[in-house]
Amino acid sequence: MDSASYFPPAQNWSGEQVRFMTAGSVDDGKSTLIGRLLLDSKVLMLDQAAGLDGEDIDLAALTDGLEAERAQGITIDVAYRYFATPRTSFIIADSPGHEQYTRNMVTAASVSDVAVIVIDVARVEQGQLKPQTRRHAAVAALMGLNIIVAVNKMDLVGWSQARFDEVRAAFNDVAGILNIKNIAFVPVSAKRGENIVNRGGPDWYNGPTLIELLEDTPRKTSLANAPLRLPVQLLLRDGDIRLYAGRIESGAVKPGDKVRVGPGAFAATVAQVRIGGAGVAYAEAGASVAVELAEDRDLAQGGVIADNDVRYARRVVADLCWLDENAWTPARRYRLRQGALETQALIENVRFVRDVSNLDNVPANELKLNDIASVQLAARDPILADLFAELPGTGAFVLFDPDTNQTAAAGMIREIVQ
Repeated sequence: MDSASYFPPAQNWSGEQVRFMTAGSVDDGKSTLIGRLLLDSKVLMLDQAAGLDGEDIDLAALTDGLEAERAQGITIDVAYRYFATPRTSFIIADSPGHEQYTRNMVTAASVSDVAVIVIDVARVEQGQLKPQTRRHAAVAALMGLNIIVAVNKMDLVGWSQARFDEVRAAFNDVAGILNIKNIAFVPVSAKRGENIVNRGGPDWYNGPTLIELLEDTPRKTSLANAPLRLPVQLLLRDGDIRLYAGRIESGAVKPGDKVRVGPGAFAATVAQVRIGGAGVAYAEAGASVAVELAEDRDLAQGGVIADNDVRYARRVVADLCWLDENAWTPARRYRLRQGALETQALIENVRFVRDVSNLDNVPANELKLNDIASVQLAARDPILADLFAELPGTGAFVLFDPDTNQTAAAGMIREIVQ
């Protein structure tokens, strides 16, 4: 092997970027698939490539970097990897497969555009997907991700089209229940490197490889064209000038813009916008800015500078993924964090919990670790009432246990309760 060839060519890095997460039950081949992506994309470092001589290489070892992972043969934490093709640069969020680490998958999903769900075709019996695969699909749907299903280990079933179709039909049934719209399927052998980066496998499949599917992932609508949401993280002083600093989650801002500042939603005018201490004519989503308002307004850390159509609410319907080993019980109060805003919150009722064994919505009086539920939630102070499906940056929140400071749940706002 020519190890030098595994340096990533700098000219290959592209401005187009796709963030994707990987999910798969233990032993379905997720880590091997990522290792194959890195190996065949020729982005490994010299020392990594040098250890891959021989035919029986351990591709999973390229991604299971934590010593504990190696000891157990599983992926525990979320690991981030970077690589690029001539068309696209990628950030991989590699999340664990075990049920007890579902919280890590939620973390990975929160920063991803698409989920690659790996399924071992040889372990799908009579069209029944494993509960953890259904859970992965449910979390991806919860977070509004596109999905690519990599049907792995096809070489072990002789590249049987019937087995591939069986998995595809079973997953489509799940997708129908979860109302998932954008799904692609690709038959692969991660170990042999077929249909990952390089083509291979059967004559009956003429579709794209996994890397081609990732490169063609539909780009989300630019957040620069969405309504302005600038959560205030810090108040600054420059002489007599008061500046409100934060990162623009969506939209754009420029001097002269008429805005609302909240949570009181008072009208104001943008006097100037600074980036790195210098005034700019325009700034958009993703930029960290400091804004001066022409009027003296009551705006503190946790407030938001927004467009005129901004809404606030104290009651919302939200989807929750419960992340705390301590179960929720009625009347228990939590701290809600939305951007830089923190307030007290109470789950007034659990509408239902999704049973991942059959994806039915079932009534419940408690929430346990890894439960996915729909709840009605009340906040002490008004929170930004953005729907997650429209503005994921500000339509999400986190609940904390005030006693332990443990993250209790990740939430997505689905409805505003009038």
